[in-house]
Amino acid sequence: MTSIIYEHPLNEKVRTYLRVEYLFQQVTKLLPLETEWQQQGFFTSLFSLIEVLERNDVRPDLIKDVERCESALVNWSRHPSISDDMLHSMLQKAVRLQSDLLRCGKFAASLKEDKFLGPLRQRFFIPGGTCYFDLPQLQYWYSQPLVQRKKSAQDWLDQLSLVETAISYVLTFIRERGQFQTLVAENGFFQSNTEQFELLRIDYSMEYQSYPTISGNKYRYAIRFMQLCDSLGRTTIDKAIPFKLACC
Repeated sequence: MTSIIYEHPLNEKVRTYLRVEYLFQQVTKLLPLETEWQQQGFFTSLFSLIEVLERNDVRPDLIKDVERCESALVNWSRHPSISDDMLHSMLQKAVRLQSDLLRCGKFAASLKEDKFLGPLRQRFFIPGGTCYFDLPQLQYWYSQPLVQRKKSAQDWLDQLSLVETAISYVLTFIRERGQFQTLVAENGFFQSNTEQFELLRIDYSMEYQSYPTISGNKYRYAIRFMQLCDSLGRTTIDKAIPFKLACC
């Protein structure tokens, strides 16, 4: 039976990291630009990514988190079972990321000022605002050779490569802090203390036709498994649901 890993952030910083990661995954998947609708989706995701980075100055948090990763790696280096080669590689990457993050300016600033993207971005947030009578330059861009379009799109993404790499590094580190343990949600409900964790990961089976919802913060959390609304409007679960939980 298929299982799903659901992730829930316990603070706003990790919530933003996950949003940025999700949007990077979208633009990467749409990067082939082989159809008009794929191109439309690429710009929608790119502009959403720029918007999130504009509203949330993640650079200071990333600098601190990469420093924490480096400190943890130094401590782990004293453990005899840790691979020296892997540890050395991760430490080098942490040092390089810190240096790059300290030197760089605000993320997405150059894309915000781009003369082609700027006018498009304003129209993409208006329902129906991307009709060609409003954006003839977009229709013309869609008609350019595929190689040329891909190069432009890759150039835009390259300007965000540092934030993508840093967030991927930090989220990987956070995820690997937690080990899955098997638990049971009696009557579809489970709660516990978080001990100041930042991320909950739930591995659950589709066999039980339910999905988890989480409420909580860095001190305490509650998990309730729900079902899609049936013909009578019921959504709650009244049976035991086994699942795996990793607190990271």
